[in-house]
Amino acid sequence: MFIKKLVMEKFKMLMEVCPDEVNEFIDKLYNQKFPKKKSKKIIFKFKVFQKEYNSDKFTDNYVEFIKDISNIHPYGTFKSGVLKSYISNTDKGMKQAHKIKDNFYVTSHSSTPTKIKHILDLCDFLGITITYLN
Repeated sequence: MFIKKLVMEKFKMLMEVCPDEVNEFIDKLYNQKFPKKKSKKIIFKFKVFQKEYNSDKFTDNYVEFIKDISNIHPYGTFKSGVLKSYISNTDKGMKQAHKIKDNFYVTSHSSTPTKIKHILDLCDFLGITITYLN
């Protein structure tokens, strides 16, 4: 009973500090333990500031969107916001790093639903209107 309580306390702390990373870890572990049949590829196309992000490769939409938003908002906005665990000022040690600007890299090493959540959360955080194209 004591060990279970200790584990739950640690879990709660991790969820408060780094919820995206914990959720991604849980998703990966769950998918390893309970594999599912190959599902249909997620296509998420959207429009922001009159620009359409409609590539069939969602990572391209994700990176291009962050590049465009970085022209309006500085790196610090991203570092203190929803992408804090997914950006860095260097690509050293970063899997699937994409250069946004000098000293600004983002990783696309996350699930499509996680990247979609980043876009939606970032739009909400910055007060940006998003239109779905699907």
